[in-house]
Amino acid sequence: MTSEPMQVDCKEAAKRLNELIDGELTPEVEETIEHHLKDCARCMAVFEFEEAFCRFVKIKAKRQTAPEGLKERILKELGLSGNSCNE
Repeated sequence: MTSEPMQVDCKEAAKRLNELIDGELTPEVEETIEHHLKDCARCMAVFEFEEAFCRFVKIKAKRQTAPEGLKERILKELGLSGNSCNE
């Protein structure tokens, strides 16, 4: 017999959205939050926005790279250039 997932309110669900998106919840908590989202259109809309925003940021972050030689310039300024421990 399958038991019903634990109930959470909108405030608790909202606190857990990023963990849900990142896959950091236990299976039980994930099921509970997903059950709440299924029943709460307002929280589902927030979740869909947050999920889309995270995808957007990841896509944009992949396109951004540091300028050539930045690491070397930083290490030089810190007086650490040529230090093999920093590789």
